[in-house]
Amino acid sequence: MPTVSIEKELKPVLDPLGLDVFVGGKDSVPKEDLKPEEEEAIARCVEMVARSLKKTVPSIVDDWRSHLEAFKFFGGVAKAIFPETKPISFPSQPGHIGVIPLIPQVIKYAATASSSAPAYTSYTTNKWEISLTAGTAAYIFGDGTNFYKADPQTSEHMLLVICQDGVLEVGSTPKIDQFQIYTEVSRGLGVYAAQPLADISIEPGKTIYQYPTLGIIPVYPDLGIMWGFMPKYSGTAVIKLLGIAFVEHDYLASLKWVS
Repeated sequence: MPTVSIEKELKPVLDPLGLDVFVGGKDSVPKEDLKPEEEEAIARCVEMVARSLKKTVPSIVDDWRSHLEAFKFFGGVAKAIFPETKPISFPSQPGHIGVIPLIPQVIKYAATASSSAPAYTSYTTNKWEISLTAGTAAYIFGDGTNFYKADPQTSEHMLLVICQDGVLEVGSTPKIDQFQIYTEVSRGLGVYAAQPLADISIEPGKTIYQYPTLGIIPVYPDLGIMWGFMPKYSGTAVIKLLGIAFVEHDYLASLKWVS
């Protein structure tokens, strides 16, 4: 199975778009080529989201569309690293890998995290909500001790791709100004900060605030990730992640409620 350098393959594509990718110590990955119909499936999913964003947050539509080639790249990675090589479709079909915009049920895919289902996160089950206490770290991925992995369970494998600057706080005063992200193989990375005007909404008259990321963030089923932040206010925050997930069909074969 061919292995490729993430930066060497993606950098020529991402640089002209002003995008980067967080490799987290995983510099090379197995990758399968996509068939035209698989690329079309990913493009249809991306365009469906773009049409919706155009009506709600038009200022980020172009940013969203600019991720298409990166999404295709990681679709090829999902095909290669999932135990069975399966085609990608949208919507998913039996025996396929589906592509879907990120929803809470693919982030916190188990109500109680464990070593076999390492869905460690501060998110409330089935919601984009995180309960915050000022001065106490909270986590998009991980819990400060245990690393998060995208679902590694049989017939439910996932690979998540979070857009560059795809962390959006909705409906409240922005509560975060510092983040830290690292993986099991890049534990030494320090804090990075939100830009000083992150408390200005990205759309006039709408309470939608955008936080930076260290590029596009892939989240694998075989590499633990820790992504925490320090809240400066207490309360419940609605923090949504913009991106897509590649998911084996069995996990989302029917409407999903994690319990």
